[in-house]
Amino acid sequence: MAERAEAVRDRQVQPYEDNMLKITNDGRKLALDQRLINDMLPDDENSKANTCVEKAFEIWEQTKEQKSTQLIFCDLSTPKGDGTFNVYDDIRNKLIEKGVPPEEIAFIHEANTELRKAELFGKVRSGQVRFLLGSTQKMGAGTNVQDRLIALHHLDVPWRPSDVGRILRTFKIKKNVEVTDNGKIII
Repeated sequence: MAERAEAVRDRQVQPYEDNMLKITNDGRKLALDQRLINDMLPDDENSKANTCVEKAFEIWEQTKEQKSTQLIFCDLSTPKGDGTFNVYDDIRNKLIEKGVPPEEIAFIHEANTELRKAELFGKVRSGQVRFLLGSTQKMGAGTNVQDRLIALHHLDVPWRPSDVGRILRTFKIKKNVEVTDNGKIII
């Protein structure tokens, strides 16, 4: 990436071939999961996605009785339904492998009508769905699911600061709040 940036700076490539925005976006993808750059690369056990799976599963186990819920935000690598690698399916599959029932994991992208979205939000509020994954655009403002919300995971940083920390602004009951160094907020 450093070589690419140097080539852009030295005008050795045309902007349509490579530019700083493309390099920045590739850096964001690499930080999330290197398979977003090349799906033939190995699954790095220390990737952000795998770290999220481990922590989210730990929280799920600790809060089974209360049926606490978690939101996982990911703006890169949203599910396309075309069989290509994406972080959403990877996280869902790994949580299921660890023992989470598939019906407790949902993608906001699957609720493609207002009625389906309302039904999904009801399931999250009741604790039937314990993990809701979505992008900032689809799961940001207007997502009213904080009743049982215990953790919020941002896998990639949204471009607007107002899109971070929704759990802190909307939570109605005073609780202890922990903000971890990887940007995860636990209430």
